[in-house]
Amino acid sequence: MRVLLFPVGSYGDVHPFIGIACELLSRGHDVVLHTSEHFRSLAERAGVPYYAVDTEEEYKRALYDPNLFHPLHGFRTVARNVILPWQQRHYEIVAREVATSQSQLLMVGSALAQGLYMAHESFQVPYATIHLQPSVMWSSVRPPRLVRYMPASAKMPAWWNYGVYRLAERVMIDRILRGPTNAFRRELGLPAISRSTNLWHSPQKVIGMFPEWYAEPQPDWPANTALADFPLWDESDLGELDAEVRAFLDEGDPPIVFTPGSAMLNGHQFFAEAIAACQLLGRRAILLTRFPQQLPEPLPSGIRHFSYVPLSQLLPHSAALVYHGGIGTLSQACAAGVPHLIMPLSHDQPDNAERIERLGIGATLYPNQFRARKIAEKLQHLLQSEQTAAACREISARLANPLGVSRAVDEIERMLTENAAAETLSR
Repeated sequence: MRVLLFPVGSYGDVHPFIGIACELLSRGHDVVLHTSEHFRSLAERAGVPYYAVDTEEEYKRALYDPNLFHPLHGFRTVARNVILPWQQRHYEIVAREVATSQSQLLMVGSALAQGLYMAHESFQVPYATIHLQPSVMWSSVRPPRLVRYMPASAKMPAWWNYGVYRLAERVMIDRILRGPTNAFRRELGLPAISRSTNLWHSPQKVIGMFPEWYAEPQPDWPANTALADFPLWDESDLGELDAEVRAFLDEGDPPIVFTPGSAMLNGHQFFAEAIAACQLLGRRAILLTRFPQQLPEPLPSGIRHFSYVPLSQLLPHSAALVYHGGIGTLSQACAAGVPHLIMPLSHDQPDNAERIERLGIGATLYPNQFRARKIAEKLQHLLQSEQTAAACREISARLANPLGVSRAVDEIERMLTENAAAETLSR
């Protein structure tokens, strides 16, 4: 089997697909990862065959867009810079594979890889969607929190929640995606779509890479949904913990780790408030960012900056994690058993923050609340709460034997078997 993987996004979106690729390769499958040129070196270090969908310049253009994490304009930014340009590129990649490959093909992508849905319609190539976060599984029964002040909730009638989502879809999604998408579909001879979200979920298989205790399946989720678990792949397989990081950890008490996410370039205030909060608490800290220009110079004593450290190696030696609420970072903090303090901005982050609070393992401060004194107060409570510590230990125990990647690959292989059986019956 030749599996074509199509992750879209930042490191948190690509890491799980690298883990899946490595597992597929270990099981003897032919695999090609199709994503941004920016991740070429990561794929090569992991030994995963790779094809660039864009250029480094295009990746940076999207990354440097100031609206990337805006609560209202963030989706438009992603759609303009990634979703729409990649639709045709993904479709053309699959068309070439169909024309040249001698192997049976299977496509795996995220909700943003919408060209795969159209390739499935045109060529009948089997297709699985992987959702890393439950926020894309819209439900009128128990709606995910898409923005801070969400007018839909589990306390409201299902008809009301459906109306809220439909309005949001028309205003924020269809207005951006539907016209260009339908223009491309006309070129391909495919019928127009009435709703852009129709392309979010594969009609054959949807794999949720999160556990049921994190997001309980809802009756109006796609019927073909199977939950795996958190993927928990973060480059730790590619090397030992950096010696400088190890030395800093050994110098004193467990530090608090701060990161606004791998794609954040406008985190100046986040880090300034983080540093001030640590000084109020008298705590050591590690600041993680690939863009050190966001940091003040020099850093105070007891506070260190590192570009990247696999969180599975770092967080077990840390006191707490303060971050943006991205699902990949969140899952590593759950596995490590440390409390979370989340500053959600947009996309899946408000929903993840709400779920973490519901589990009793963290707290939330929105950007206008993210000030040193409030950060210090929240952290002090989280670090002193025996109830929070017990909840963190319980969640960590549930992730002691991570199976997310292997279960996702099981579903992919099961899909191939089912497709082969269907082809046999049709002959």
